[in-house]
Amino acid sequence: MRDNVHHVSSLFEQEVPEIAAGDVLIMAIARIAGSWSKLALQSQDPHVDCIAVCVGVKGSRIKKIMNSLGDERIDMVLWHDSPEDFIASALQPARIEKVVLKPAEHRAVVRVKHDQLSWALGPKGENRLLASELSGWLIEIENFK
Repeated sequence: MRDNVHHVSSLFEQEVPEIAAGDVLIMAIARIAGSWSKLALQSQDPHVDCIAVCVGVKGSRIKKIMNSLGDERIDMVLWHDSPEDFIASALQPARIEKVVLKPAEHRAVVRVKHDQLSWALGPKGENRLLASELSGWLIEIENFK
């Protein structure tokens, strides 16, 4: 698993000068090789939009990285120090209503409205799985009306 993640990190370092220079940090990576990767990014410079620099002009940087990974889907989210905020960010594109942490079990119960359930879970549960790996918390999704 580490080699898969290291490969993605290396590609971003090669294609995004702001990462190589340390202006943008990759804080976490989760990956299902050949299918989908999620990266958590943080800017060290308030004038640098960490996601925009990774995408590049007209998507040039991210397209090159995706091509190198066999057209693997890549989601980039903002890093947050708050676990609740980071978990909500990691579950994008779903809109999250509430994140309740259960620290003793290192588990997070995430509440979403019914129309957001499929977004939160993702195909075959992959969005929830990647968000769990990215955040380091076991994420459970609950829907409510």
